[in-house]
Amino acid sequence: MSGFVCGPKCWTPIDCPDHGNRMDPWGRSSPMGVHICCDNRDNSKINPRHLWDEHDPDRHYHDPKGWADHEKNCKQCSPEEDDD
Repeated sequence: MSGFVCGPKCWTPIDCPDHGNRMDPWGRSSPMGVHICCDNRDNSKINPRHLWDEHDPDRHYHDPKGWADHEKNCKQCSPEEDDD
């Protein structure tokens, strides 16, 4: 995925255009009992969201530079903020 840069569309929830239900990120496990209304959830052209939120550390798989920049500037995600 060279050249891919994550941004707000990668973690912002959207509603299914066909049914109006909130879609979880594609390619991610959803909690038990969550209603997945149709295949739109797993279609990245319809649902570009692949991260749970802007602090989702799986971002480093797709956008290592963006995740490193985020960690440097985010108190919540900074490795220096981890408890010893």
